[in-house]
Amino acid sequence: MILVALMAGVIAFDNKEFFDTVAEQIHTHDWHQIHCRQVDPELPALTVKTFSGKEIVCNKLIKD
Repeated sequence: MILVALMAGVIAFDNKEFFDTVAEQIHTHDWHQIHCRQVDPELPALTVKTFSGKEIVCNKLIKD
């Protein structure tokens, strides 16, 4: 149980900038699935690491 709480804390802390951005834009933006592509290091994102070690992003926050 402690391990689960610790992991949740690490994930939240590691992605704090991303979650802060989402909280600011939640009423004016919506998530849209996009063709998976390489991560832009200038933009906050939740990434997926492929089996080959490449990091990709597959969703984008778009203003409605």
